[in-house]
Amino acid sequence: MEHKEFLFLHNISKLKKVMMVATLIIFILLSSVIVPNASALRTFDGDFVSIDEPIDDDVFASGGTININAPISGAIIIGGNINVNAPIKNDLIAMGGQIYINSDIGGKIVVAGGNVNIKGNISTNAVIAAGNVQIHSPSNIGRDAAIAGGNIINEGKIAGNLTVRGDNFENRGTASNVDFESSEFDTKDFAKGIEEFFRISRIIMAVGLLIVGILLVRTFPIPFKAVADEVRDSPLRDTVFGFAMIIASVILLFILAISLIGFPLAMILGMGFLTALMLSILFVSYSLGNKTFSMIRKQKNTGNTVVLIVGFIILQLLFNIPYAGWLINIIAVSLGFGALLYSLNQNWNRLTGKENV
Repeated sequence: MEHKEFLFLHNISKLKKVMMVATLIIFILLSSVIVPNASALRTFDGDFVSIDEPIDDDVFASGGTININAPISGAIIIGGNINVNAPIKNDLIAMGGQIYINSDIGGKIVVAGGNVNIKGNISTNAVIAAGNVQIHSPSNIGRDAAIAGGNIINEGKIAGNLTVRGDNFENRGTASNVDFESSEFDTKDFAKGIEEFFRISRIIMAVGLLIVGILLVRTFPIPFKAVADEVRDSPLRDTVFGFAMIIASVILLFILAISLIGFPLAMILGMGFLTALMLSILFVSYSLGNKTFSMIRKQKNTGNTVVLIVGFIILQLLFNIPYAGWLINIIAVSLGFGALLYSLNQNWNRLTGKENV
């Protein structure tokens, strides 16, 4: 018993080290993508953001209303109402409800919103997705423009190709080549395509998840089986606890995500949260497979991999039961998540020398 407990704690320690290294790698990757150069990024956050003095750096701004009233180097902007009233030296990336580009952009623009109005010049390319898009007559786009939306009006001059996908399109300006296709489509064919896409995606994800489960049960059999045993021993308690913790986790991640400082942390914790939810299915699958074999035979010589595969297949079949499948899915995820958290709590107490709760 002491030898098994030692192996259990040793494997838990290895898991913690792997998670720490993975978290560090993810953080570095996110930092390199989101903030390539911390010394060359100015951040602004608030209900009303107004940049009234020139900034020779890139700007990241989020808020309700954002006004760019002085020249800046480049910008990533997320807001309700965005008004660019001064030149931007390089690229503009923006997402918001109302976006008005009233000044010149020295690079490209990538914008998405409810309404997009462009009155300034764009030096290179423009990529726009919005409900309503209007490029006004003073505007010049130096290269290509790709636009997707509901109502699209072009009154400007586009040096390259103009590609439009939308419901309504009026071209009162000029472009070297215009490619327009209406977004109207056969809803039945679209629905069938979406259904087929998700069906294939679910199969690929299920196979991938099963492969991950096989690797885990082979590499860390003792911790894996410990969580699965918790699923079997206290299913009702773990289901209720797991469901409550899922709701609490979603609320916490949302609160962190709406804060500029907490956004990177929310991304990291969110990936860990989604990973835990997927692993929850594996723990329930193993427990279900173990229960199945115990019902059909008394011998306990079946390999862990076979137990996991059989339980996983049974659970996937249950997920596909009409009407009841979604409820079974919620229960399974909640049960596995609750068992995982409860097991981690017990193991943490052991590692820190505290008495089990």
